[in-house]
Amino acid sequence: MPFYLLEIGCEEIPAAFVPSSAAYLKNEFEKQLAAYGLPAEEIVSGGTPRRLYVCLKGLPERQIDRSELIMGPPARIAFSENGELTEVGRKFAESKGLDISTVKKITTPKGDYLQGEKKTGGGEAEAVLKEIAPRIAAGVPFPKSMRWGNGDFRFARPVHWFLSVFSGKTLDFEIDGIKASGFTFGHRFLAPGKIAVKDFEQYKSALREAFVIADGEERVSMIKEQAAALEKECGFRIRLDGELLETVSNLVEYPHCVAGAFDESFLALPKEVLITSMKVHQKYFPVESDSGVLMNRFVGVSNMLPPSGDGLIRQGYERVLKARLNDASFFFGNDRTVPLQDRVEALKKVVYQEKLGTSYEKMVRFRKLAVMLAEKLAPEKIQTTETAATLAKADLMSEMVYEFPELQGLMGSYYARFEGRPENVCRAIFEHYLPRFAGDALPETDEGRFVSIADKTDTIAGAFAAGMIPTGNLDPYGLRRGAIGILSIIEDAGIRLDLRELTEAALAGLEDKIKFDRAATENKILGFIMQRWRQMLVSRGTVEGEIFDAVSGGSADPIAVMNLAAVLTGARSSENFQIIAGSFKRINNILKKNSWTDTSYTAELFRTDEEKVVAGLIENQNIKELLEAEKNYDALDQLMKFAPAVNAFFDKVMVMAEDEAVRANRLGLIARLRSVFLYVGNFDAITLKDK
Repeated sequence: MPFYLLEIGCEEIPAAFVPSSAAYLKNEFEKQLAAYGLPAEEIVSGGTPRRLYVCLKGLPERQIDRSELIMGPPARIAFSENGELTEVGRKFAESKGLDISTVKKITTPKGDYLQGEKKTGGGEAEAVLKEIAPRIAAGVPFPKSMRWGNGDFRFARPVHWFLSVFSGKTLDFEIDGIKASGFTFGHRFLAPGKIAVKDFEQYKSALREAFVIADGEERVSMIKEQAAALEKECGFRIRLDGELLETVSNLVEYPHCVAGAFDESFLALPKEVLITSMKVHQKYFPVESDSGVLMNRFVGVSNMLPPSGDGLIRQGYERVLKARLNDASFFFGNDRTVPLQDRVEALKKVVYQEKLGTSYEKMVRFRKLAVMLAEKLAPEKIQTTETAATLAKADLMSEMVYEFPELQGLMGSYYARFEGRPENVCRAIFEHYLPRFAGDALPETDEGRFVSIADKTDTIAGAFAAGMIPTGNLDPYGLRRGAIGILSIIEDAGIRLDLRELTEAALAGLEDKIKFDRAATENKILGFIMQRWRQMLVSRGTVEGEIFDAVSGGSADPIAVMNLAAVLTGARSSENFQIIAGSFKRINNILKKNSWTDTSYTAELFRTDEEKVVAGLIENQNIKELLEAEKNYDALDQLMKFAPAVNAFFDKVMVMAEDEAVRANRLGLIARLRSVFLYVGNFDAITLKDK
């Protein structure tokens, strides 16, 4: 069966672009082939810094024949009185590619319309690919792209060649003056010559001989194998961080691991500084002893296989790392000469956000929130919480964090420790940034939790007050991440916190800075945070989404909402639960239809036993008190006892009685019953299950 191989050869593109671009080629070809009736048995894609490729295996010779019925304009304008096509009908048929012999008038429930059959398919695979391949190649999306020369074609980096081979021969096309050919090129330095390509397997093997490993997973395996050999040879352990491993594998076409070293004196620096210098800035793997102690060694991955040994590469790696560590050592020494409190004052000169003031003003706001949390949850930690909040952003003004932004918070904790601050204060300065990403560690100290929640809440409140609310994928201030962080901390530590009260306090601190509708903004923030909570709980199967919606309006305490929603989720499938939910909806409809809100009733007007039973249950229940005591199962038991009585009530009692007084009494009774159900939740949010 036919195959097609496309390669886009270019100058070195950023490592982060390679996986997503290769995935785009695969997905886009799959989508386009399906649309054109030309499905492939298998699509393989990949890339290196200098090339992106995709191979379509097992293509049919021709498109699959298909026909499609297409509805056109109303018959009254598509056909003349004698049944002939009008100009409108003919132009429609031509524009849609309809077979004229199939065009006819059909009758539908909405009237008479033109209908015709469109037949597609039968085209040769080569012709289809010649149409779609250049379009896909030119459309690869990148976070950043560029133009070069005088053309309009954009790509991550300048493109030098297109390899385009259909079943052993070149499939011609041209983009921006670059003509496709049947040739690729080897490693830029080790084998830069032209390579003729006939099929995919020969393409991969020929590139391998030319020092290009096309498969990213194979490059990762090579790095792991070479790292294992170095560990055995040198007697150390390499920290093969997964993210860095993927990055490095997409920085090279032929990986070659090189072990290097740096002066032992640099081990006096915080280990995080060393690791950041190696991993983030130089893309080296740190090395540790068998006992887990960081060593003055590293492993870099070169894109060269030097014939005369690793000496020059090692020296180059060591030289650039030494310069980086010299800078770090200098910054570290300088920073320690300036007290953190002085750096706090310097925050007054830094604009946090144009509408929200300076970083110092932000610190003052979240410090107040953090202290409020400490007063409520751990009064003995008020002083340390206030100190931690005051110093939390101080290291942003340090030379080390200016050079290594990834170390914000961490360096502040080190500097606080050098100043003899309490250990919990030191830890909280770092912890208040946690969690920084999904799966990250959470604060372990009360001070760290309070300052983290406070800082994130102030960020969310400020952004909402200023109208900078996330939309779609746009969330420049990381508000979704901040909300998830707040909730993760609350859940992890079991913190009982009223988010509405916290939000009110956060917005109060902004009123002298910016104008906004406080009530509306408060509701938006609370809804935003609770929506994240819903997503978290539903994704893990803790609660059902509709159950969460039903109970979340009754409390702004995330733990309380989770606990109650979990209990109700477990009971949802029961018959009594369905009766309660169905009755609630019925009651709502009756009350809404009659615009009734009065919850009063009197026993003297009862005319049936069913009314008396329901009233007795209402008067003897204590569901609200049980929920406030978080005895959710007991509250659920009481709620379920209403089901048989309510079922009997609606079976035998006519709410809309002819007697006006009896009717009003029954409306008051079900209105009161509704208010009891609302203690638990708004059951209108719950879809009834089919019987």
